[in-house]
Amino acid sequence: MKERMCVVLITSLLLLTKQQAFAQTFARSWDAWFGELQVGKATGMQTTGTSYSLGLYKSVQNHGFGLDFGGVHLQDSRLLFGTFSLSQDLLRITRNRRSSFYLYGSAGLGLTHLRNDQLQDNFLLRGDDMIHLQVGLSPTYFFSRDFALQLSAKYQKQTLIDYQLDKLWSIQIGMFFLIPNFKPF
Repeated sequence: MKERMCVVLITSLLLLTKQQAFAQTFARSWDAWFGELQVGKATGMQTTGTSYSLGLYKSVQNHGFGLDFGGVHLQDSRLLFGTFSLSQDLLRITRNRRSSFYLYGSAGLGLTHLRNDQLQDNFLLRGDDMIHLQVGLSPTYFFSRDFALQLSAKYQKQTLIDYQLDKLWSIQIGMFFLIPNFKPF
């Protein structure tokens, strides 16, 4: 039984090493558009809820910019937000190297809308509309040139607050994928 476990362990390690070597041959496209779909959890207003986001990102060398939209359900409140962010691969700050692993740091500015039945706000979208500042860290592993798995941790600080939400922490996992032949400008 012990020998069988060793054989299984060694075979698994060899397969993982082979997969790692296979993934290393792929390089991220240095001038491309990417999409993102993520789900996870967020914490704010002393509660935790389900979160989701979708985004569109432009990669230029080892940095980029993007626009993402998302939502969170916290207690009896619904949060919707949009963020414009700038990102940088923290492992390749000065030069590009081929690898399957990237660590993106990002900073952004956006608009948050909080919908709650207790709010009687008549300004704009009839809820609490806030400007937010966001910072994040996203380890990303590319399985091929076109597809990656991404873990994203973000901190969002709200300004112009009328309600109880002053900050939001979120952690999400999802896919990051190349959008072929997408050239809006």
